[in-house]
Amino acid sequence: MVPELSLFSIIMLLGAAHGLFLALALINTKGAGKAGHFYLALLTVAFAIDLGHEFLYQSHYLMNVLMLAYADPVINLLYGPAFYLYTRVLTDQTEFRLNGRQWLHFLPITAAVLICYLLPELTSEQYASLLYVDGLAGSQEVEVVASAISSIATVAVVSIGVYLTLSIARLVRHSRVIRQQFSSIERITLNWLRNLLMALSVLYLILILGGYFSWLFGSDESVNQLLYLAIVAVIYAMGYMGLRQPAVFSGKGVDPGEHVSTKLPQQAELETLPSNVIKPRVKYQTSALDAGMSAALRDELAQHMAVEKTYLNNKLTLSQLAEQLGISSNYLSQVINEQFEKNFFDYINGLRVEEAKSLLTNPNRSDTSVLAIALDSGFNSKSSFYTAFNKIVGVTPSQYRKNSV
Repeated sequence: MVPELSLFSIIMLLGAAHGLFLALALINTKGAGKAGHFYLALLTVAFAIDLGHEFLYQSHYLMNVLMLAYADPVINLLYGPAFYLYTRVLTDQTEFRLNGRQWLHFLPITAAVLICYLLPELTSEQYASLLYVDGLAGSQEVEVVASAISSIATVAVVSIGVYLTLSIARLVRHSRVIRQQFSSIERITLNWLRNLLMALSVLYLILILGGYFSWLFGSDESVNQLLYLAIVAVIYAMGYMGLRQPAVFSGKGVDPGEHVSTKLPQQAELETLPSNVIKPRVKYQTSALDAGMSAALRDELAQHMAVEKTYLNNKLTLSQLAEQLGISSNYLSQVINEQFEKNFFDYINGLRVEEAKSLLTNPNRSDTSVLAIALDSGFNSKSSFYTAFNKIVGVTPSQYRKNSV
């Protein structure tokens, strides 16, 4: 086959080069978040190799480097572990390190490399038929290779789906946990990670459509090209984000000392019990806090908030409030969840909105800007104030002020 370049293959080459450059930049980034940068670089390298292989395939240069013929299905086994471990680093907010058991994440790709090494060696004609004509009829060697590659590709698709599900579940749990522990979450919501997982989900959907439902579109090649163009778009978007806000990749937006645990308060406290103590289930079924005590603590909490107005502290956390009340974080969380039917974040921000409503309708504050009202009410940004106010009141702060005149 004579090598030939097309616009599509050139785009693949440029995307692969950009991916390698981005991975190199991530690895060489100094400061906090090195573990996160490493796993994101690993994901980017997988993208770059995939795009590079597609360039070689489309331009027919792959026939000159047959040792890379099986790189496409094999490298797909790297995607899942890479973005799952990246998600784990960011949601744990720790310098996560692989231990012996966690190295098993890379066992499938290691096995796939070994299988490809042991496959029968094919002639150039057989390789050409396998890659471009879907195999030679009656050729046992090609049938063995095609079967092995197909199996590796299927395992890779399943692997990506499993790891993507685990990553999304972990991010959802992180979002739920921080709302139980923090009253302001702008710097710890991991919007970047959420957007990345959404992009990966779209890529996975295209992969499934192209691999198993291409007959719906009349051409599997068009869906395949859409997938690789989407990968290029993701890589360039990552590069843009890196230039615009480098710290976003590490997820280190939390103030020093504000450690985000992925465990709920109940779980964190249970883990401090001695090993010989039977640990109850993490919800409130076995809690020593009965209905009467819960109601009393509710009244105490309401009184404390009315007098001290600690919700005006825009960095207030569940543990800080529990310490002020002299009770455990577990009990305080249970009281808020059961008595007010809210999580800690919604409870505190509800009080802040009520404070803001009072300030917005105060004749002495009629000339005060909405941003100043937001900050005086305990919010740390105008966007979070507008979001919470509109959610609770149903109108914007400006509209509420105008309607109250």
